[in-house]
Amino acid sequence: MKKSLGIDVMFPWEYGIIMIIIGIIFIILGNRQSKSADDVNIDKIPLTRPTTKIMIGGVLIVVGSIQLFPLIK
Repeated sequence: MKKSLGIDVMFPWEYGIIMIIIGIIFIILGNRQSKSADDVNIDKIPLTRPTTKIMIGGVLIVVGSIQLFPLIK
């Protein structure tokens, strides 16, 4: 009997690669923004904060990696 995590693919693998690339871009932008010393008021908006960009990027990488499972088989 085969045990599984119950994780299934929602999109084709091509979308997975796109999600991973966008996730990496978000992480790079969030990291670059967190290192800048500019105190701009736009950083107080939640969607533009560097930690939000890094978190969204990480989620996109994980979801994109799940979409690549069919290529492993």
